[in-house]
Amino acid sequence: MQTLQDLRYGVRMLLKRPGFTLVAIATLALGIGANTAIFSVVNAVMLRPLPYPEPERVMQLGLDLSGGTMTASQPKFVFWRDHQQSFEAVAATQGVGSGINLAGGDEPEYVRGLRVSADFFSVIGIGPRVGRGFTPQEDSPTGERVVILSHELWQRRFAADPALVGKAISLNSENYTVVGVMPEGFEYTSPADLFVPLRTNPASRDEGHNYTVLGRLRPGVTLAQANSDMQLVFAGFKAAYPQMLWKRETGISVRPYLESLTVSVRPLLLILLGAVGFVLLIACVNVANLQLVRAAARQREMAIRRAMGAGVGRIVRQLVTEGVLLALAGGAAGLLLAVWGTEMLVALVPERMIPRVAESHPDWRVLVFTLVTSVVTGLIFALAPAIQAARVDVNHSLKEGEGKGTVGVGRGRLRNVLVIIEVALSLVLLAGAALLVRSFANLRQVEPGFDPHGVLTFQIAPNGARYETTAGNADLFRRALERIKSLPGVEAAAVTSNLPLDAWLNLTVEVEGRPESQSSTEYRMVTPEYFRVMKMKLKEGREFTEADKAGAESVVIVNESYARRFLAKDGPLGQHLVVQRSVEGSRPIEVVGVVADAKQFGLNTQAPPTVFVPIDQIPDKLLKVARQFVTMKFVIRTSVDPLSLAAAVKKEMLGLDASLPVTAVRSMDQVVERSLAPNRLNMTLLGVFAAIGLLLAAVGIYGVMSYSVAQRTGEIGIRMALGARGADVMKLVLRHGMKLALVGVVTGLGGAFALTRVMEGMLFGVSATDPLTFTVIALLLVAVALLACWLPARRATKVDPLVALRYE
Repeated sequence: MQTLQDLRYGVRMLLKRPGFTLVAIATLALGIGANTAIFSVVNAVMLRPLPYPEPERVMQLGLDLSGGTMTASQPKFVFWRDHQQSFEAVAATQGVGSGINLAGGDEPEYVRGLRVSADFFSVIGIGPRVGRGFTPQEDSPTGERVVILSHELWQRRFAADPALVGKAISLNSENYTVVGVMPEGFEYTSPADLFVPLRTNPASRDEGHNYTVLGRLRPGVTLAQANSDMQLVFAGFKAAYPQMLWKRETGISVRPYLESLTVSVRPLLLILLGAVGFVLLIACVNVANLQLVRAAARQREMAIRRAMGAGVGRIVRQLVTEGVLLALAGGAAGLLLAVWGTEMLVALVPERMIPRVAESHPDWRVLVFTLVTSVVTGLIFALAPAIQAARVDVNHSLKEGEGKGTVGVGRGRLRNVLVIIEVALSLVLLAGAALLVRSFANLRQVEPGFDPHGVLTFQIAPNGARYETTAGNADLFRRALERIKSLPGVEAAAVTSNLPLDAWLNLTVEVEGRPESQSSTEYRMVTPEYFRVMKMKLKEGREFTEADKAGAESVVIVNESYARRFLAKDGPLGQHLVVQRSVEGSRPIEVVGVVADAKQFGLNTQAPPTVFVPIDQIPDKLLKVARQFVTMKFVIRTSVDPLSLAAAVKKEMLGLDASLPVTAVRSMDQVVERSLAPNRLNMTLLGVFAAIGLLLAAVGIYGVMSYSVAQRTGEIGIRMALGARGADVMKLVLRHGMKLALVGVVTGLGGAFALTRVMEGMLFGVSATDPLTFTVIALLLVAVALLACWLPARRATKVDPLVALRYE
């Protein structure tokens, strides 16, 4: 009964002062809404179980290396699968890097494919909704060509025809029999339109580590037991194939699949969660200050209630109830704000940067988080006025003149402390955001090693019988380039297997006669004009020419990084390299040139050692290996807006071969911008949170100083009546406010020096404790605080002494 009374009374008191209530709710909505939006993402990415039966039993297996983990090779996967004891099933997956061309319909379509071993659907725990999965025979090197479609592709391309199972469709100009259709909405690590058998060869000795290995634990087997079992498997493999171990390979890692998916984005999400936590604390401090001001006005009310017999606990409970009601109202508004904010946040996230981010939406975890956050927030900011109410002096407060809002020294000190706290928290947020802004600006100044301006790019996947050989590919590219070069506005055109700052391809390369030089190296297949189109500077030797054909002396061009690391002793020109020695047909190729480094993994990382080879000279089997992982990209330097040629280029390509879809049409400027998208996201989000924190801090300082001026109206009137000038009064008010701001800035600088170190991995070209950044941010916050203090100080100078004395 008393609780209901407290609730009814609390609602009446909040409605009685709508201005205070609206300001408090808006402040809390910002803090709780920002927290709920970020938590919605954290929940979708890190907390929500994977959409598989008993997902906690799905593990990822990988090489345990000193400094990290990685995927497995064919021989390792087969050995692990056949010798383990802890898993019901072990499967491997591999992306179809070169893509799949789906024929039929008005126009060919480039679709995303995934190679999976026969046990994949058993490991995931979800099989085809229509038809069946793959058999071990179909998963063998000589197995039949079969395919399982995604539900979305089945509906979009085949009108959800149930009779399609058992029929053939054309993929890469080959007939594949459809044996199944996956359930609607099924998704693995990334969207896949279809699944084909991995067809692993148990006799293979291929050392390319391109398999993602998953296993489903047997019932009752723990993660620790599985790790122990796989160490025995590792020892067995080491004894059987010692030459196939990597130098840093120390075992086999087993960890939950969800953890593996999120390990790279966990630090970013935790930093953002911490940042919005600071925003919420600033909001709490602001509302606590508002509550203290309100409590001062209600001091006489509390004294009367005490005099009439209300106990301290009863009054404290009433104030806490009002605080929680206010927080719940702010939480409800914040939840609505979070729904919109989450949609905006998901739209900002670059494709595939954060796994499962598209699943971010409110569920029971988000609702519980919002509820708990609201209640805790209400308790936090209601605590200070409740404590003050418990200490009220009944006799003193009931004297005439009290109840006008006069506040004791203790309460004034508490408000001052709260201002210092929110200034300090704001400075920490601003420092982090400023460091990211400087990092982004530094990245924009980095020379990428090529000129992206005026370059159009697109990709094709020339798969199928006609394009199995190097000669078939070379002829296609020659005819395509002739057509493209004839278009108005085209200055030069070339083909490459990989674009800078985009997908990459590693193959094993060694210097002839130096086995110790063997390394995983970036490998590029290009046509002769590639360096001219990209404007990559030649440092030594020569570029490729039309004379570098099949049958001519095999040649290679290396970048500066490769030359420095492997060819510095005897000079690069004239030395010979061997690419993927294990592939039949690989032969030594002569280094004829060195080009400048070009960024590959990002503008914030060093260019990797890279070799370039003419497409015409690639052995057929080596081409087959490389094309498992890449599509072929055209790069076209233009004298006009590159994207204005997109339609004409696509028309020419379809006229050349109507079975080859043209995809990923974009400018190289867009490729560069896409590589910067994660850095832009980090900067934008932390910048928004810092701006909210700064706004709340400014409002908090202004509120406290306004209330201080109102409380000192009588004192100011006496001073002015005794001859004080307006400038003296302004100094008095500014001195008090700026003292609080400066203490907050100093405190915040100490916190920022400690906390920004966790951001070191997100910074480029600037230290986590950069003095210039911290100085500028401190001055900015001081300026904002000065403005927030100046407005009430200016009002104080206009006080009429006679009015002030009558007020007193």
